[in-house]
Amino acid sequence: MHPQPSTIEKLRSGNTGVQNLTRVLPERYRIKDDGKGQALTCVEAPTITVRVERGFAVTAAAARNYPQGSIFLDGAAQGGPFIDAQRAIYNLDHHDGCIRSFTLATCEQAMVVIRKALDLPSRDWTVFANDADLDTVLALWVLLNHLRLNDDPVTRAKVMPLLRLEGAIDAHGLELQDLVALPPDLLRTTTATLKLLVQEETELKSKERWGEINLLEYIADRLASIDALIYSPEDFEEVEELEELARVEIVDGSVAVVCKSSTGIYEARQQLRKLHRDRLGILILQKDPATYTLHQVDYRLPTTLEGVYQRLNLLDPAAGGSHSANRWGGSAEIGGSPRSTGTLLTAGQITDAVRQVFRKPRLHDVLSRIPLALWMSVVTIFPGLVVPLFLGLPPDRTYWPGETSLAFSSILTAWSGALFLLAARRSPGLYGWRRPVGLDWLIAFPVALIGSLAGGVWVPRWLDPQELAHSLSWTTVSTFLLLSVTAEMVFRGLVLGSVASRFSIQKSGGRWFLSWPSVISSVLYALCFLLPFLSSPGSQVSIPSKGPVMVLGGFLFGIAAGTTRERSESILPPILLHWICVALLLAGMRWL
Repeated sequence: MHPQPSTIEKLRSGNTGVQNLTRVLPERYRIKDDGKGQALTCVEAPTITVRVERGFAVTAAAARNYPQGSIFLDGAAQGGPFIDAQRAIYNLDHHDGCIRSFTLATCEQAMVVIRKALDLPSRDWTVFANDADLDTVLALWVLLNHLRLNDDPVTRAKVMPLLRLEGAIDAHGLELQDLVALPPDLLRTTTATLKLLVQEETELKSKERWGEINLLEYIADRLASIDALIYSPEDFEEVEELEELARVEIVDGSVAVVCKSSTGIYEARQQLRKLHRDRLGILILQKDPATYTLHQVDYRLPTTLEGVYQRLNLLDPAAGGSHSANRWGGSAEIGGSPRSTGTLLTAGQITDAVRQVFRKPRLHDVLSRIPLALWMSVVTIFPGLVVPLFLGLPPDRTYWPGETSLAFSSILTAWSGALFLLAARRSPGLYGWRRPVGLDWLIAFPVALIGSLAGGVWVPRWLDPQELAHSLSWTTVSTFLLLSVTAEMVFRGLVLGSVASRFSIQKSGGRWFLSWPSVISSVLYALCFLLPFLSSPGSQVSIPSKGPVMVLGGFLFGIAAGTTRERSESILPPILLHWICVALLLAGMRWL
């Protein structure tokens, strides 16, 4: 419920003894659902999120263990006011459990900490409150207007009488409000203003409707009312409408910010620098939901936008391959989204990609991707473990007929192909569903050949070696072709692509290095060579003496195929590489 008429309308009516305002100020306070519930923000304080829950209260011990950047107001944390500057936790408390006469009101405490201790632009903050009384509202206004209060003594001079009078009344009662020692005229007008600001609260409580209102909506209205008292439209003449859509910390405290504004990139940069100061590293300006401009503001960052373009081109379904003009691109300082179609990425996905580029992966990041890669492997090769039972294949390691081998390979390829295409449609660049580019990936061929000679390619163990050595039927050849495709779709497609969603990979013409996606996918690929010896039902498990050599060969081939997949931007070259190595291996078996 939102009481009418609002305080701001009363202020503009000219019947309250305060200044009559006839022009509308910007609507700076927004209520939105951020996934954790409803929260209030201010466009001029993007690092602060306000959460209000009626009756919310935590103990002092629990408050001290809250996440860094927590601020508690007026009873939200019990046990009296405290400041933990090291962990960035503040309790601005003035509830009934305190000796109220000996402590400043919450709104006065807020002014003291922003002037002396609290660097609000330096990090993200969450403010917790459990009510919307005037002391709490004034404290929120101080925190959300910290930039103007710190920079403008005129603004401070306007609001300080309100804070001092509210503090005196809150601590000592109405009869001792003269303790603020304001001049008579100023005391009279300030008292009238406070009565007006608290009038709706008083009426709602007298009618027992206070518990029915939406506290965030009520607070937003009171904050706008205070704006009308303190500011004039001229105070916002140089402030352009700007809305932050997403923000993420990238490296060493720097942030990447996605915003929407009617201005150009450089005007938006100037305004965001006022809000985030030296923290602003990357600015991303949204022109419309599909069009973005990227600008590197901080040239001290460890890399440039070139790496960002590469990452976005992998993740964006709308971006084409290296031969396409419809890609993210530009200079090291400024660039933009694909020109022909725009992007299909959201603001959050773009900032996440920027963070991945600028943050070096930690061991925890690597380990956290292994379960997903393992799950992708198990899901895609699972038919290879259960289909033989449904096909009535012998439980021992006898050789399968050619038609049976082809049926088994066809089922496995169809299953893995369906999963691969499902993933590749959402992000073609990430999974290699593109035309190959460049030819430098051919350098990996010798390594692939060495790995295949050590047993690192998928040659079915269930085929008769006599047939492989003397003659090849069309069913056998088809089986080889299908299994090669399956192996590449699983490990260089699904597994490598799922890991590459968090880590950098090589690019055509770029520097050579071992990427984590190639390494992880190669390890899982190599370990799969032991499955035929571990999964034969009804037979004793025994790994042959050449098993370690096969695993090593599989790892070498996997690295070569993974490098080929990354540098070619396509799944097709590793499939071709697999076919060539299998063909050479079979030719060697027949000639030797």
